[in-house]
Amino acid sequence: MGTPVTDPDDELFGGDPLPLVAPRRRSLTTVLPVIAWLPDYRWRSDLRPDLIAGLTVAALMIPESMGYAGVAGVPPEIGLYAALGAIAAYFLTGGTSILFVGPASAVAALSASIVADFTGDVDPIALTSALAITSGVLLLVAGALRLGWVVNFISKPVLHAFVAGLSISILVGQLDELVGIDIDGESAVAKFVDTMSQLPDWQGWTVVVGFGGLAALLLMERFVPRLPGALFVVIVGIVLVVLFGLDDNGVAIVGDIPSGLPGVGIPDLSATRWIELFGGGAALLLVGFSEGYAAASTVSESTGEDVDSDQELMGAGAANIAAGLVGGQAVSGSLSKSAAAEEAGARTQMSNLISGVVLLMTLLFLAPVFEQLPEPILAAVVIAAVVKSADPRRLLGLWNVNRFDFVAGVVTFTLVLVWEALPAILVGVAMSLAFLVRRATFPDVVELRPSTDGVFRRSVRRVDGPARDGVVALRLEGSLTYANAERFIRGARLLADRGGVRVLVVDAEMMADLDTTGAEALEFVDDDLGERGIEVRLAAIHARARAQIARSRLSDRFEGRLYDSVEAAAGQTTAS
Repeated sequence: MGTPVTDPDDELFGGDPLPLVAPRRRSLTTVLPVIAWLPDYRWRSDLRPDLIAGLTVAALMIPESMGYAGVAGVPPEIGLYAALGAIAAYFLTGGTSILFVGPASAVAALSASIVADFTGDVDPIALTSALAITSGVLLLVAGALRLGWVVNFISKPVLHAFVAGLSISILVGQLDELVGIDIDGESAVAKFVDTMSQLPDWQGWTVVVGFGGLAALLLMERFVPRLPGALFVVIVGIVLVVLFGLDDNGVAIVGDIPSGLPGVGIPDLSATRWIELFGGGAALLLVGFSEGYAAASTVSESTGEDVDSDQELMGAGAANIAAGLVGGQAVSGSLSKSAAAEEAGARTQMSNLISGVVLLMTLLFLAPVFEQLPEPILAAVVIAAVVKSADPRRLLGLWNVNRFDFVAGVVTFTLVLVWEALPAILVGVAMSLAFLVRRATFPDVVELRPSTDGVFRRSVRRVDGPARDGVVALRLEGSLTYANAERFIRGARLLADRGGVRVLVVDAEMMADLDTTGAEALEFVDDDLGERGIEVRLAAIHARARAQIARSRLSDRFEGRLYDSVEAAAGQTTAS
């Protein structure tokens, strides 16, 4: 007997379609990318630019980390501890070469909001560190389970609106330190109103120092962006306190900052407290990872790297756990510091390691210097860092693109300002999911009509009257699932009622998926129209749906009625 000859196309094209983008295989080098790149590090060519970038990022990181600690409601050193732990962990586990992970505005404000909801005998520092660990564990688990797509739970409009609203909230929250008053309001709007109502009580020297520092930061960023403006303003502020005794004139200073390295350990909290933190940890996962992934994606556009969302989850998780174990706050990827590193010429994560060494030296030897730092200067540093992201104008453009995105964005933005960050983002996520379900439930069901060249195209207007040559064509512009099966059936019946219809062609090119209810809908339409003498034909079937049909009873039902194109089905040519 001869050996049967197989068509090579059978092996190449048969069976389920092979996805072009498949999950990456896990190995030690993917979990710990440092193993892959460090042995091949080009010391001669890359060390100098990494060194310069590391020093540049450190000049920005140290004052901002202290400022974000204030946003999180904890002492300044907590932000420095968090940066130190995050740098060490992300150096080992980070999948993006020049991304900086450390204290950031959104997670700091959200952390403060979560911790503020706890009542009774609470230690805000312990809760803040425990929250970082909790979110880190959830991030690691999500990365291990390949849940990188979780970032898609927050639509980009909602995320942009949340960040803009949160940035404004952070900015308003720094006004008390900037002008030297106490604010009692809880929401951003209440705090702003309270600040303006106390205008006669603003401290003169505090206002001069705060607004002077803010103006200097904004002017330096505008005209000399390469200089470390934050570090320059911080040094000038410390010098002014030392020379002129501004603290004796009502200007508040940072005060005692412990010297030396932070202790390592798990915060001493009850099991109940740890359980209560998991809801907040999940919220931090969504917000922090969304912000960090956006930063990683932006950086990768210039470096040419492919961002692995699952690995970034694990890197962010390790960074948060490390930050919490050394007594720090939650962290995330920072676009501003990553952009600063890129502009300074950073090549690898070695630049972040160098900035970590500078931070380490600061904690060991320079902590007493920062004790003289004026708090209005620290507030100015935070305001200058978030002012760019506090621009809500991007929301206005959504109205012309998608009204649902506009509504979700405006609602989220408003809730951040008048309510709290955590419930605002939860509402935003819920609205994103609701609108996503709505889009899946109501895909367009359109009629296709032949043009003068015989090609069937989407009809731009409704046409009544008998069908041309007894053939009508329908397209469902989405997967056929339980959510829209009834909509598909209604569309098929409407076309069948046109009169003189002998053939209904279903253009299945956009049906990327077919569930059980969808398959039953096809059977129902076939039976319903068959009783009226109308033949149902399937054309241009999507590869995945074709494989699903081949495995089901639909294969026998539609045998001889599967066509490569709508034109072929309408012209009664040979079926595929």
